[in-house]
Amino acid sequence: MANSTADVTAVNSGGDAESDMPLEPPDYDVVGGGTIEELEMENELFDDATTRSTAGVRESYVSRATIMTKKFIYVINRTVISPVSRMVDPVFEVYRLASQYYESWVLKIGNPLVVNRLLYVFMLMLVIFFITKYSDDESVNGETTGALGSGKFYDIDKIGESIRDYIDPKLMEENLEYLSLMPHITGTKGDLALATYIQKYMKNNGVRVLDFNEVQSFLNYPNAQDTYLKLADDSWKATLYEQGNSNDMQYLAYNPDSLNTNEEVEAEYVYVHYGSEMDFKAVAEKGISLENKIVLIRYGGSGESSQPELNKILWAQKYKAKAVVFISPPVKLGSLEVDDMIQNLNVALTRRCAGDILTPGWSSEDGYVTRLPWFKSDITPKIPSIPISWKDGSFLIDKLKDKGVKFDNAVFSGDGSSTKKLKLKIVTDTRATHQIWNIIGTIEGREQSGLGIIIGSSRDSTCYGTMEGNTGSVIMLEMVKIFTALQREHNWSPSRSIHFVSFDATNYNLAGSSEWIENKKERFKKEGYIYIDLNDAISGDDLQIQAHPVLHDIIRYALAKVKAQHTASDNKEKQDITLHDLYKNQNNGQDPISYNMVELKNYIPFINLINVPSIEIKYGGLQYPKGSCYDSFDNFKRMNVDKSFKKHQELVELHCYIALALAEKSLIPYDFNSLVNFLHKSVDDLESYAKDVSGNKFQLDTNGLRKALEILRGSGTHFQTWLTEWTEFVKDSPEPSYLAIRRYKWNDNLVLFNSMFVPSDPKPKREGYFNILFGTPFMSPATNEGIKYNWNTFPSVRDGIYVGDYKFAQEECNKLANVIISASSVLLDQIY
Repeated sequence: MANSTADVTAVNSGGDAESDMPLEPPDYDVVGGGTIEELEMENELFDDATTRSTAGVRESYVSRATIMTKKFIYVINRTVISPVSRMVDPVFEVYRLASQYYESWVLKIGNPLVVNRLLYVFMLMLVIFFITKYSDDESVNGETTGALGSGKFYDIDKIGESIRDYIDPKLMEENLEYLSLMPHITGTKGDLALATYIQKYMKNNGVRVLDFNEVQSFLNYPNAQDTYLKLADDSWKATLYEQGNSNDMQYLAYNPDSLNTNEEVEAEYVYVHYGSEMDFKAVAEKGISLENKIVLIRYGGSGESSQPELNKILWAQKYKAKAVVFISPPVKLGSLEVDDMIQNLNVALTRRCAGDILTPGWSSEDGYVTRLPWFKSDITPKIPSIPISWKDGSFLIDKLKDKGVKFDNAVFSGDGSSTKKLKLKIVTDTRATHQIWNIIGTIEGREQSGLGIIIGSSRDSTCYGTMEGNTGSVIMLEMVKIFTALQREHNWSPSRSIHFVSFDATNYNLAGSSEWIENKKERFKKEGYIYIDLNDAISGDDLQIQAHPVLHDIIRYALAKVKAQHTASDNKEKQDITLHDLYKNQNNGQDPISYNMVELKNYIPFINLINVPSIEIKYGGLQYPKGSCYDSFDNFKRMNVDKSFKKHQELVELHCYIALALAEKSLIPYDFNSLVNFLHKSVDDLESYAKDVSGNKFQLDTNGLRKALEILRGSGTHFQTWLTEWTEFVKDSPEPSYLAIRRYKWNDNLVLFNSMFVPSDPKPKREGYFNILFGTPFMSPATNEGIKYNWNTFPSVRDGIYVGDYKFAQEECNKLANVIISASSVLLDQIY
């Protein structure tokens, strides 16, 4: 009731006040430059707060947040939205007027849908043009643009100028030391660890395409408990381990791919020197029987009489020996002379077929392939063997004094008498199938990525493998680093692909490389056009070069680009010389390049299975402890093989220049004139070989072969003429599409040309040897040093001459002439 009275009073009071109000409202002064809206906002906030205070409502966190939010929204509206609106509104008005004008203009031209699409395509072409024009490094661009490529031909010399800047000798030394830290026998944890390291190294340096290629192959490992060699009276026993270590597997004596004895063998022994055909004949002509004897044979040999160990075992088998004991040579490690070194070398019959010894001639990559029993395979040794040291071998040879055949250095064969007997037992742990790992990293080509060069190094070893395989692996890893760096620096990729491969099981009959090729044989025939081998890259001071004759000019070009840094001294004449100068100085002013690539290295399957032109450039000439634990990083330093790592630098730079030219030149740089000249000289050599081996009883008719070579010269001249005309054209004009297509076709034909010399013979005389132009004859020497003939040419003809099958030799010669004519035609296919 009281409240009602108060309300009535308030109304009456309001009525009195209303009668006193002025006729015009008062002026509102804006204090501090604020706006009316701001004052209204502030009053609203103030009134809200006052009302709450009057009502006695306690201010809460929610109410404070509400107040601050409203204030924040107001500030954003005042400082951002309003100014932007004032700026955008005129622009929008202009856009609206322009849009109306554009639509009316399009309607005058034609159908708006068609016109809009054409304008869209035009704008897209402009964007692509500016991206391709200004994104590449103009400093390395060539003369003109390629219509079907990435848009550029690159200047190889300008790109090559950056190579030396990326070479890091310290990093190479660290890599060599790391790779040599652990033994890495094929298929062991050490081997897998290094495979993983190389794969990660490639990935970390930007190689995007990687393949961890796992293959199954036969492997065997030494077993110290059940293996021994001793005199029959037990008065002496051979030390079948190195450096006093009989516990660790890598120090134990064994031959990879060798046969076990199963039980003890007791027999007389005979020394057959280096185990060549002449050595065996000399012993037989002396009336000394080798049947059921243990044969002692030295590793190695010299010149034409040298034979790989696998051939020595084959000769021992033919003379019905029971077993072979290989004698390792002594070795000098700096000032230290060592006579207890044991070389663990492969004894599978690589000259018949490289690869897994239980799958000769076919791939073992599929775990379910047919595997032959040991005694049905043509490439397994059928008698057991084991290596011993020079110290133990000398002891046994000394017991044969003054009896039998007298060899060099006054050593005798012995007469096989029963008083000189040995007891021998060989047991190895065998794995019919065991994993091996090839690591492949690829830098894809920008124009013809299907075509590529392959750079390979051996990774496995029977122990540490510093000089045998690791020096080559270090060079390959440095090349990976350099080529990926060039990609980043110049925004460049090679015209054709570059494949880097770390091969496993090189010491087991080249199983890693051979099985990889056998599994992809048809693909390689169409895509692979160069193989560069880096095995035992640094093992001496002599620069040694071997290469397919179509590549000789490219190699000389690269040699002239690289300084011979390791020869620099106070003698000014030795400063600033190139590797080309060094090579000529070492060869009496000449620069000969041979192609006698006959050693048991990973180039064997590339040449003999698929005829991929191959290159091997290295520093050699030093007798190093191959296949032994003495081949270590410490001994590498002790022997002063490459103290400053300048030889490594030189080979890295040289191989980079070669690979760059081979992968980047617009046309694969084959020199057919050089090839034909080389083959003519090889035909002369073949005729001499036929006369020497037959004792002038057989004269090979090579007229058809020589005529075929001149036809090939004509095709090569067409190729060179086209290349010259193309080069002149693109100097001044962009390459049109039809020329680019013909250029690609030339490259395809060059690769197909190589494959023509690998006929699809279902039953070759040797399962792993298909190449009829270049390849290794069965009885060629084990090394290319000090040899008389060009062994790596016309292998099937030479094999026929060697065994006295002259009819077969002539047929193969005629067959080769026809193939050369066909290949000459293929070279020009769809070009003219």
